[in-house]
Amino acid sequence: MASGQFFSQRFSYGLHALAYVATKPAGELATLPELAEWMVTIWPSASETYLSNVVQRMARGKLLRSHRGIAGGYSLGRAADKITVRDVVELLEGIEINRCGLSLEDECPVMGRCGIQRKLAKLEEGFLQSLEGLTLAELAKDIRTTIPKNRRT
Repeated sequence: MASGQFFSQRFSYGLHALAYVATKPAGELATLPELAEWMVTIWPSASETYLSNVVQRMARGKLLRSHRGIAGGYSLGRAADKITVRDVVELLEGIEINRCGLSLEDECPVMGRCGIQRKLAKLEEGFLQSLEGLTLAELAKDIRTTIPKNRRT
């Protein structure tokens, strides 16, 4: 597995969009076209349509707040230091620790009796706990939000 492929593209779009919104001064909103223009500076083939779907999902999940109207846009659903990478992973990746990877059913037929599942669940929980230690505020410090002049229309 190549580095950076542990999470989905949806997660990458979402985390970058949240970090960008976190750089906005209080009261200033980020619009979808602005987010898309910035995202293209990172990934030239970034899709505004896909970004829109991810942003809407994060708004439904309350990581973002949608503001309607002519001056509308998006703001964070709560303070950047209160949003962890785990929050984003759980919303966008749909993590279910107790889900059996071998069963196609909603419940594992041997839950609690499978030593492998217990060990994997313990590893997953440890990984998710490590993601709680990284906040959106910390990530936002490391991004450059200026859009090169030659990219602006």
